[in-house]
Amino acid sequence: MVRVFTAAAIAVLAVPAAANAQQQAPADERPAFEAATVKPADPDTPVAQRNRVMPTGPNRLYIPSMSLSWLIYSAYGDGGFNTSMRVEGGPDWMNTTAFAVEGVAAERATPQELRLMLQRLLEDRFALKVRVELTRVDMLTLIVARPDGTLGPKVEPWDGTCPPVMPALYFQAQRRPRQNGQPAAADDPAVAYCPTGYRGGGITVDGATMFTVAELLSLPPARALLGTIVDDQTGLTGRYTMDLDYPFASPGAAAPGALPEFAGPSLSTAIQEQWGLRVVPGQGPFRLVVVESAQMPASN
Repeated sequence: MVRVFTAAAIAVLAVPAAANAQQQAPADERPAFEAATVKPADPDTPVAQRNRVMPTGPNRLYIPSMSLSWLIYSAYGDGGFNTSMRVEGGPDWMNTTAFAVEGVAAERATPQELRLMLQRLLEDRFALKVRVELTRVDMLTLIVARPDGTLGPKVEPWDGTCPPVMPALYFQAQRRPRQNGQPAAADDPAVAYCPTGYRGGGITVDGATMFTVAELLSLPPARALLGTIVDDQTGLTGRYTMDLDYPFASPGAAAPGALPEFAGPSLSTAIQEQWGLRVVPGQGPFRLVVVESAQMPASN
C-alpha cells in the first residue's frame, strides 16, 4: 500500500516468512480487537486519507476510507507496500465501495498483531472467506554487490532518530526497545520508522530495512525502468539511512514505461554506485489471495 509524504511513499504498517506464520495461525489463536466498528466511509473523506491506514496510537487501528479489496491487502499482506501480492475474485462492490474501519485493542499491539486482528474483523463482519496461495516466481533480486559486504557511499546505519517532520506519524520508532543499537526481536521489518519513499530527484530511506528498499524498487517509478518487482535477498537485517539520486519520471509526465530524459547512468548502475547493491534476475515469493466469498457488513 502506498503512503505519500510530499512526492514520497511511506511504509507505516513482516517479511514473507512472518506472513506465512499469519496465514497458518488457527483463527482462535489470532488476537482480536476489544472493540471495533465497520461502517460506510464518509464520501467527503480527503483524498490523502483514502486507502490508507492512519497511525493514531499503539493499540488502535484507524482506516477512514478503504475498499474491501484494499482492506484485504492491509490484513493479509506483509505490512509493507505489498508489491509481491495480488487479490483476486470476490463481488464487484469489493473494489468500489469504501468503508471506515476502527479497531481498539485491549493493550499495546504490534503492527503484525493489528493485521491479525484486522483479518478476524473482516472475516467476522464481511463473512469473508479467502484462499491464500504461495508460490515463487521470476523477478529481480536485491543483493550486496561487493564480496566484502561493504555498502555504497550513500548508505549509513540508522542512528535511531527521525527528523522532526510530522512526528505523530512516526510513533512506531519509539515503540520497541533497541538492543546494542539494533531493533529488538519483535521489530517489524516492513515498518519504515521515518519518512521513506520517492522524492523529487530520487529516493530517501530512513530507519528502514532492505525489505522496504526492495519494495520501493518494486513501485511504479522504479519498476517502469527495471521491468518487474524486486525481492530483498541481501541477507542484511539492520535499519539504514539511504539516499539515491536519480531523476525518476513524474507521474503523468510521460507514457507508461517511457524512460526519463536523462543521459546519466541506468537505474541499476545508480543503485550499485550509490548503494553498493545490485539487482539481478532470480526468483522470489509471491502471494495470491483468492476471495471465495464476501458479504456487505451489517450495520454496527
